[in-house]
Amino acid sequence: MIEEQLRETFERHEILAPPSAPLRAAIDRAVVRRRRNRFTKGLAAAAVAVAAAVSLPFALGGTAALPPIGDTFLPADAPAVDRPLTVAVLGVDDDGGRSYRADTVLLAHVPAASHTAYLVSLPADLLVEIPGKGRAKLGETFYFGSQRRGQGPDLAAGAQLTAGTITATTGLPVDATVTVRYSGLRAVTDALGGVEICLDRAVPSRHSGRVYPAGCQRLDGRTMLDLLRQRYDLPHGAYDRDANGRAFVRGLIDTEVRDPVRLARVAQAASTGIDVAGTGISTPELLRVATGVDTVSPIDIGSNFRPVTIERVTYERLDPARSGPVFAAIKENRLTDWVVANPQSVRQR
Repeated sequence: MIEEQLRETFERHEILAPPSAPLRAAIDRAVVRRRRNRFTKGLAAAAVAVAAAVSLPFALGGTAALPPIGDTFLPADAPAVDRPLTVAVLGVDDDGGRSYRADTVLLAHVPAASHTAYLVSLPADLLVEIPGKGRAKLGETFYFGSQRRGQGPDLAAGAQLTAGTITATTGLPVDATVTVRYSGLRAVTDALGGVEICLDRAVPSRHSGRVYPAGCQRLDGRTMLDLLRQRYDLPHGAYDRDANGRAFVRGLIDTEVRDPVRLARVAQAASTGIDVAGTGISTPELLRVATGVDTVSPIDIGSNFRPVTIERVTYERLDPARSGPVFAAIKENRLTDWVVANPQSVRQR
């Protein structure tokens, strides 16, 4: 009896139920849309992360938050790293047939169990003794290491010699090197459809004769590199060049890209402009540390020129009173405590 009543009830209400086919199709569309959104967001994170790696040599001032990246972008066997890590990031001008000197030399140090990367900029004109080769400028070290008679440059050898020279000069071990080629920066900028940069003062170009006015302007890859190379006609030379680099980074971070195809092009352009070599750490370990970093804080070890002229060549020198304590804190894995005790040395812009 009860069974018959239930059957009659279902039959009366069956006509009120919506057709199942359109409902199933709507559910399928929603699932696909959610998957597409997750893919787009993941691709955006990957592309921005690679672009951040490309632009890292210019992030010399200000504190910038890096985008989070999930473990899905890591190799399955990427181990955790529970020790301090120091990476030399080298900005190499390979665009336009140039000679592969490192115009930017940056130490990125991540203390053990930390989510902050501290950046220390070393002048490209720093007076150094290259092991086995003698006196030179730090930026020239990459050239001496990479050049091969009758062959193309060996970027890995250039990075290795530069890392060894940094260790000999500062006493700091270098766990890995990241070589960022300017051709990669140009490709990333073009893949983004240009980047808007805001300048505090007008910048004349010795190379093109163009004057980049103060204020905001959108530049493509060619003109952006032209701007970033300028230093000789600026009041503070290389330091003003670094400030323009920081403005480029701000423009890069602020550039929104929603098209997955364009994001893929950005990621591809960035990946072809970066070379990573580990001397004391594997690439999966380095990636594990990089994806764990959520804050970048540049440390100022001196912003005043202290030149010395030797045989009519002018070199830069470090101020040992300012750089020495930072190098010692890095070497002894107490940089976090040093920063807390010396907040004035962390650049806020």
